[in-house]
Amino acid sequence: MITGDSHQKVIPPTRSHVKAGFVVFSPDSKKRNIVILDKGELAAVEWLGGIKNTIFKMHPGDLVGVAALLEREPFKYTIEATEDSTITVVTEECMESELKTLPVWLLAVIKSLSSKTRKFKEALYKPRCENTLKSLAEYCSHLNEKKPYSIGELVREFHWLTKIPEPAILEDLKALGRRKFIVVHGTGGKTEVQISNALLLRLFADYQKAQDQNVAWPPFQLSLLQKKLLVKISTIDHTQKKDAPGWIAFFEGEGLKIDVGEWIKILHLGWFAPQNDNLFTPSTDKVKYFLAALRFETNIKGVL
Repeated sequence: MITGDSHQKVIPPTRSHVKAGFVVFSPDSKKRNIVILDKGELAAVEWLGGIKNTIFKMHPGDLVGVAALLEREPFKYTIEATEDSTITVVTEECMESELKTLPVWLLAVIKSLSSKTRKFKEALYKPRCENTLKSLAEYCSHLNEKKPYSIGELVREFHWLTKIPEPAILEDLKALGRRKFIVVHGTGGKTEVQISNALLLRLFADYQKAQDQNVAWPPFQLSLLQKKLLVKISTIDHTQKKDAPGWIAFFEGEGLKIDVGEWIKILHLGWFAPQNDNLFTPSTDKVKYFLAALRFETNIKGVL
């Protein structure tokens, strides 16, 4: 128990001079140290797929490892010198001896600040979405269907936008591939992703959103009559204009008897767009949306 006993022996920090390329800290060492850069430059690096990525650089006055030492949080990056540098290392034993000399009230302040810093970091790195598969589908729905994308670049950009871990993104890409929404081809560093159908990705994202909100998704709630009406509307010239009674009479003439209540449901589904003089024309995009949802229901639900 830390008591703030000023008679305890204090272990001083260690000051060292390191050459460019020297590894100051490695996650494999399992040590918990605070590294302070006095002079020169350090870099935090991470290896992904055999490629070394620089996460951030440190300049004189910067330090790392506070959360690792005080909050027992693992530090996952390797710290290495990019040029000849001078560093100060505060080991776990050194910090322990220093804390024992402090009054209890100051220890409480340090603990509080450390806790707030940890919560801030958690918020900073926490994924910005809960349904990662839905978010990836939305992202991919805006990509060019005719253009292949490097899977490495796509994963890194999406990770940067959402903070979703890269392994999770790769798994979600596989899930989209199993549903035939995207095609992944190639091997190793030349693996590419191509969008099969952007509309299907948007449909899937909308379906996932409805699932998250625990509400029924309209395309999968259509009655048999509504499905027949949908197919019929898809064959109508989108420039045709009729008022509500005119369209009701039209469908009745096609053997699809509907009443005013059914017509109102159709309007709510967005299958017709209002025009001037209380006239309506078929809404082509919305009709295609519903037809595609019905056609690819097994892909969207993932029951392949």
